[in-house]
Amino acid sequence: MNLILFKKEEELGFLPKDDARYKHIMDIIKVTIGDKLDFGIIGGKKGKITITRIEDRGFYFDYNLDNDSPALYPVTLIIGTPRPPVAKRLLKDLSTTGVEKIIMCATDLGEKTYLSSKLWKDQQYVEYIIEGGIQGESTLLPEIERYYSLKKAIESIPSDVDRLAMDNISPDLTLSSYIPKSKNVVICIGGERGFSDRERNILRDSGFSIFKIGERVLRTETACHHVLGSILTTMGLI
Repeated sequence: MNLILFKKEEELGFLPKDDARYKHIMDIIKVTIGDKLDFGIIGGKKGKITITRIEDRGFYFDYNLDNDSPALYPVTLIIGTPRPPVAKRLLKDLSTTGVEKIIMCATDLGEKTYLSSKLWKDQQYVEYIIEGGIQGESTLLPEIERYYSLKKAIESIPSDVDRLAMDNISPDLTLSSYIPKSKNVVICIGGERGFSDRERNILRDSGFSIFKIGERVLRTETACHHVLGSILTTMGLI
C-alpha cells in the first residue's frame, strides 16, 4: 500500500480495526506509535499521517495535507469492453498510469454481456480504480464512463482533441507517424476481436485517424499499454 486513500466523506483521525486499511497497516507494514505514512483524500490533496495511539478497536492519527498529486495525463481511452478479469487489471493499471478518462463500450464483435457483469452493475470497478491510485501514489483517479455502442462513446467526447484508433486490418498510418496537434488525445482500441467494417466507417466518419501498431495481433490489454506508452512519449509527457 504505497498511499492510504480516504474518501472525502470519511472522518479523519481514527481508523477502526475492522477496516481493510487498518489490517494492512498493522499486519503488513507493522507500524508503531510515532510512525508516519503517506495518505491522501480522493480527488484532493495528500500528505502524512502520524500514528498517535493504538487501541484494541483501532488507531488514532494526526495528519497534514500539504501536497498535490501530479495532474492526470490529458488522454481518454475508448476500449471495447473485455472480459471482467481483464477489465479489472486494465482499470487498475490505467489508473496507476494516470489517464484522465476511461470509456468502456460494447462493440459489434464483442460480447455484449460483459458490460452487465457484476463488475459494472454493482460498482465493483471503483475498487480497482482506487487500487490504481494507491499503487501510483495519486489522489487523482480517472473518470469512468460506459456506453452500449462505439457510436455513443464517440459522441461523448469533445471535438477539439486528437482522435486516434488502432486497427491492424485496414490502417491508414503507422503509429510512429503520429504528430500531436492538440493537447488532448482520445485513443480508441477495439475488443479482443477488433472492430467491424461498420465501426471502422464510424471511426473515419467521426474524424479518427486509423493507425497500425505493428505486425503482431495483440490482446486488448497489451495494446492499451503499448499504445499509451508510445503516445505519451510522442506528446513529451514521459
